[in-house]
Amino acid sequence: MLKVLGCVVHEHDLRLVAMSAVICVLGCLTTTTLLARAGETARRDGRPWLVAAAAVLGCSVWSLHFVAMLAFMPGLEMAYGLGLTALSILVAVGGALMALFAWKAPATRTARVALSGALLGLAISGMHYVGVAAMTFSGFLMFDRNYVVASVVVSVVCSTLAMARAENLTSTGRRLEVGGWLTLAICGLHFTGMTAITVAPGTAEVTKGTILGTSTLAIAVGGVSVAILIASLMAIIVERHLARRSLRDLGRMRLMSNLAQEVLFIHRDGVVIEVNNAGERLFKASAEDIIGRPVLSLFTKDSAPAMIRRERCPPIDRHPEEMDFQAVDGSHVAVELSCQPIEYLGKSATVVALRDITDRKRDEARIRHLARHDALTNLPNRYNLRERLDIALDTAAQDRSAVAVVYIDLDRFKPVNDLHGHAAGDAVLIQASKRILAEIRSTDTLARIGGDEFVMILTSQPQPEKASIVATRIIEALRRPFQVEGHRIEIGASVGVSLYPEDGADADALMRAADAAMYRAKEEGRGAVRFYEAVMNAQLQARLQLEQELAGATERGELVLHYQPIVNGVTGEVETFEALIRWMHPTRGMVPPMEFIPMAEECGLIDGIGRWVIEAACREAAGWSHPWRVSFNVSPRQFQHTDICAVLGDALRTHGIAPARVVVEVTEGILIEDADEAVATLNRLREMGVRIALDDFGTGYSSLSYLQLFQFDKFKIDKSFVRTLGQSDRALTLTRTIVNLGHNLGLQVTAEGVETQAQLDILRSLGCDQIQGYLVARPAPIDAFTDLDRLRTKALFGRDRPRLSA
Repeated sequence: MLKVLGCVVHEHDLRLVAMSAVICVLGCLTTTTLLARAGETARRDGRPWLVAAAAVLGCSVWSLHFVAMLAFMPGLEMAYGLGLTALSILVAVGGALMALFAWKAPATRTARVALSGALLGLAISGMHYVGVAAMTFSGFLMFDRNYVVASVVVSVVCSTLAMARAENLTSTGRRLEVGGWLTLAICGLHFTGMTAITVAPGTAEVTKGTILGTSTLAIAVGGVSVAILIASLMAIIVERHLARRSLRDLGRMRLMSNLAQEVLFIHRDGVVIEVNNAGERLFKASAEDIIGRPVLSLFTKDSAPAMIRRERCPPIDRHPEEMDFQAVDGSHVAVELSCQPIEYLGKSATVVALRDITDRKRDEARIRHLARHDALTNLPNRYNLRERLDIALDTAAQDRSAVAVVYIDLDRFKPVNDLHGHAAGDAVLIQASKRILAEIRSTDTLARIGGDEFVMILTSQPQPEKASIVATRIIEALRRPFQVEGHRIEIGASVGVSLYPEDGADADALMRAADAAMYRAKEEGRGAVRFYEAVMNAQLQARLQLEQELAGATERGELVLHYQPIVNGVTGEVETFEALIRWMHPTRGMVPPMEFIPMAEECGLIDGIGRWVIEAACREAAGWSHPWRVSFNVSPRQFQHTDICAVLGDALRTHGIAPARVVVEVTEGILIEDADEAVATLNRLREMGVRIALDDFGTGYSSLSYLQLFQFDKFKIDKSFVRTLGQSDRALTLTRTIVNLGHNLGLQVTAEGVETQAQLDILRSLGCDQIQGYLVARPAPIDAFTDLDRLRTKALFGRDRPRLSA
């Protein structure tokens, strides 16, 4: 080291040495600036910057060498061969270019750094010794092998360190560091290599031919130095211009992202590097606190595997996905996540969009709850009960345990509605459900399946003795007076119990048995508990007799159609008549549809009855004086076992009625068994030109998923929601929600069961499209609805549509 220092101090002109050092430092810093720009662009777009960096670096090495050679004072007159001098600059530039391309090659980091460092160090060394070989003078050069090797090692080591630290040149400090290592690689090689030289005087003469004198060489070196200075200036100007453009682009991007309602953030290598204002609100933290955080820390542990999987998927497969987001304060938010790769500030990154779906999830949960629970009491409904009973029976079959089905029917409930109104009746039902729930365990199930009918499933205490105790407690609880709106109301209950496996092996058998036992309790004086017994088969025989009579009712002409008008919610004009079947039994009189339709479905008669309804409704509608629409209900069983399209198509052709005048009403039950087949049939009906309505919406198994399966033309709000309008804020809220849901889905909404002017006013204020109910007209033969009745109906709608005050 002392010898190298002595060589620099005693054998060189220090002024030119200083100049060479300045040129070298300036060239190396320019090189790092160009490398930084190459690193910020894509691989192909970065190649011109690499070429420029190699040219500047090679010229810097060459200029330092020959300025330092001009400063070398061996006391002899020297000249330089043009060929080797030119070759030396080519070695420097070409070797630097090879090194930089190796540095950006697609390989492991260790391999890239080692190869590029070695190539760059050898390029600098090769240029030096080719340049030394270009000297011609009267004398001889002798080399110290150890110093030659040391000079090459110094150059390779410092070059490798420079390439290793050049991975990220975004900061000024890192650029200065890399520039320093490059300077050391060049200067260390040159001055260590010059220390290895010993000049011996001799008789050799200067080679004849094309040579450069010191003056010519000085001019050439000066020109290259000026070029380096110009390149440095241009690099600084370009750098500032690109930096300003990047800032402008970044500002525009931030402005656009802040205008978006969605949360947008950008991450690179799993670390957040940008976030918009919506993200600050959702994250509940400032951008400074969010930027720099790992992306996975923003999501719950359950969502982390999905995030990792998405990053490994091709962009085309990255569909929106629901995940649980975790704010900085620890709260969880349901979000829909979308992400795509982008180029941000010259480098690859990923932009992530988050949409807060909390409200949507809450609405979906509310609709699902409405579909599976009774709107009045919030108890499970019939479909929910059936599901739970099937599960309980499967569990009991596996465990060889027992299940009790308890059928509860309220006594003397109808007079409550007649004397005190439906609002009082609803209040009694709510209080009754709470009293029953208080007597059973949380593992048991209580469901409301009808107006005043409840069913319990007892799994925790299915033995006859315990079931009897629970049923007796319930009867006593319901026997206590109810206080409703200042009135003392007394009712009771009759209870029937069936046991699995003694009284039936499936849900239908157990429900029939419990129902039969409950009717026996009513026949024997009410207010009691009865277990199902085999002697109750007599009642089943009577039922079978009724089924036989129903089987021939169509041929005997005992079935008739009554019609109830469905009117426009604004004008009161009749738009549709719903066909309702009636059974005029020769001895029993009028049999309600609720008695014989379920029976027809159970015994397989519904197909024939359904065909008759379609045929009769089309035949009678063809003869009407006005082209009103006619609607009729198709039961789930009929829908599954009858070719509805063929039956309806034959009826339309036979009677010459336009398909647009027909509305087929279906319930959610048609979609439960085989949704794909049901949707296919509904689409065929739609292609025929028939309108499709979803009946009894809100009381069965309806949900957003079913509404998404098929685009219905309308749905009908069940009368259970309409009955308490004007008396219950909850009923108003639920009805408004359902109407808004229908309109948002582009469906027409019909309210059935309208009985009072107050209900009509509320429904009109909610924007209900159609009205049906006793207030408009009761079901009757079509001839019973006269022009006077039409005028009376329109008078109900004569005033302006009312508005709710709240």
